[in-house]
Amino acid sequence: MIDLNNLGEIKKLDPKNVYESTEMLADQCKQIWNDSKSLELSDELKTAKNIIICGMGGSAYGGHVALSLFKDALKIPLFVNNDYTLPAFADEDSLVILTSYSGSTEETLSCLAEAIKKGCKIIGLTSGGKLAESLKNSNKDVFIFQSKFNPSNQPRLGTGYIVLGTIAILNRLGFLSIPEKDAQTAIENLKKNKETIKEKAKEISNELQNFIPVIFAAEFLEGNSHIIRNQFNETSKSFSSFHVLPELNHHLMEGLKNPKENKLKIIFINSDLYSDKTKKRITLTKDVISKNGVPYLEFETMGDTRISQSLSALSFGGYLTLYLSLLYGLDPSLIPWVDYFKDKLKS
Repeated sequence: MIDLNNLGEIKKLDPKNVYESTEMLADQCKQIWNDSKSLELSDELKTAKNIIICGMGGSAYGGHVALSLFKDALKIPLFVNNDYTLPAFADEDSLVILTSYSGSTEETLSCLAEAIKKGCKIIGLTSGGKLAESLKNSNKDVFIFQSKFNPSNQPRLGTGYIVLGTIAILNRLGFLSIPEKDAQTAIENLKKNKETIKEKAKEISNELQNFIPVIFAAEFLEGNSHIIRNQFNETSKSFSSFHVLPELNHHLMEGLKNPKENKLKIIFINSDLYSDKTKKRITLTKDVISKNGVPYLEFETMGDTRISQSLSALSFGGYLTLYLSLLYGLDPSLIPWVDYFKDKLKS
């Protein structure tokens, strides 16, 4: 079995440097947050009455985080759209944020064409590609970032660019009001807590081998649970699922009986900022799953603010799923079945 503390052994399984990209999450966050300060954005974008964030896979992470992290701060509706087409309500009052790390995601490009036809307010977030070119040619706003801190060149490893980039756009447009101190402190906390997060991720990854990881989270960390589920799928090549309290308390606990050898392990993403009602539910949920013979693990998010804790969960998920991939003896960069599917779709 691989020694997760031996960088030489890790390198043999990780020739494309997924490990280094994971290490650079805080650098990605810092770069794109600071770059956003010089963005010149059209005033009309600020008059939107609803927001539609279009993206697929890792490029949609910012939408999922923003939707849960700022649920009680956003004054207008926000919809995360993972499809070729826009929702029927999209019109000239809608702000469509098109996110594609590579700039080549076909579903996102399809949404761009429809958004232009419908007269929507439009901005893109991308490192370049056809999305950047099309937005420029259409005289639409676009935030193009340079991926300086993603040596793996894997779009799904540019998590900091997509998550903080999406949040930064909403902040610059005035739909959010994030104190600069809170943003900078959250990024600094990522660096400060990195080794602690890594050690916890190593510990839990060792407990997850040959089990199906199921993430339980709540409130403002719902978006993070979605991301960790995706990372288990893509990075660890492991089936995974996520569920959110209190909703899971109304159905999921009855689904733990069968099949008898279900091989599940629950991972609680905890926060001291959860409401008292949620904390009580978590305690009772642990009691129920224990009585059903399902083991659970826990990660306590770090920081004094929601945004800081969300970023710590983002870091934890990156390391956890990377380490599990390595424990399975797999190259974490490869996504053979996704690549196969895309090739067949083109032919």
